[in-house]
Amino acid sequence: MCRMPGELDLSVDRGSRTPLGAQLAGRIRTAVQNGTLVSGERVPSVRELADIAGVNVNTARAVYARLESEGVVHSEQGRGTFVMERTSGGGAVTRQELHRQIAALEAALVRLPPPPLGADDSRAVPPPGRAALLSTEDLEAVRDRLVVRLRELDVQRAEVLQRLGELGAEDEAAVAAEPIPPRRATPSLAGARIRWVGA
Repeated sequence: MCRMPGELDLSVDRGSRTPLGAQLAGRIRTAVQNGTLVSGERVPSVRELADIAGVNVNTARAVYARLESEGVVHSEQGRGTFVMERTSGGGAVTRQELHRQIAALEAALVRLPPPPLGADDSRAVPPPGRAALLSTEDLEAVRDRLVVRLRELDVQRAEVLQRLGELGAEDEAAVAAEPIPPRRATPSLAGARIRWVGA
C-alpha cells in the first residue's frame, strides 16, 4: 500500500542551491534509513510523486532512477516502485561494491582477447538506443560471468606458458648446438648526401 502524502515529507525548497531531484532523493533515502519507509513498501508512483512534491514528472522519474541505481528502491513493470529489501550488507553498499568489482574485472579483461562467441551467448542485451538498469541480481550475474571468464583465461595462459616452456627448452638445446655466425659490419650512411627530387 502506498503511504499517504501526510506521513512522508516530500517537500522541496525551491530557494535552495541543491537541485530539486537531489532534495527529493535525499528525503526518500532518509525515510528508508530511518524506517519511515520499510522494505517491500510501495512508494508513490512517478506522477503521484511529481504532484506531491510539485515537480516535473521527468524530475520524479529521474529521482526513482537514481534511487534504483543506488539500490534504495526497485520498480516492477505494471506494479509500481517499492522499497528494496535490505540484505545483510545493505542494498546500496552491495550495488556499489558490485559496480566496483565489475569495473575491476572489466579492466583486467580489456587487456585479454575477447571470448569466442558460442551458442550460449543469449545474454540479456538491451535493444540499441535503450538503456537498461540492471538489478542487483543482474549485476551479480555479470560479476560472476566476468570471474568465470578470467579463470578460463588464467587456465589458458598457464597452458600456453607451459607449452612455451617446453618449446623453449627444446629450442635452447638446438640453439646451443649451432655455432653463432660472426656479425658483419654494415655500411653507414653517415656523411651521405640526400638529394630531394620532388614533383
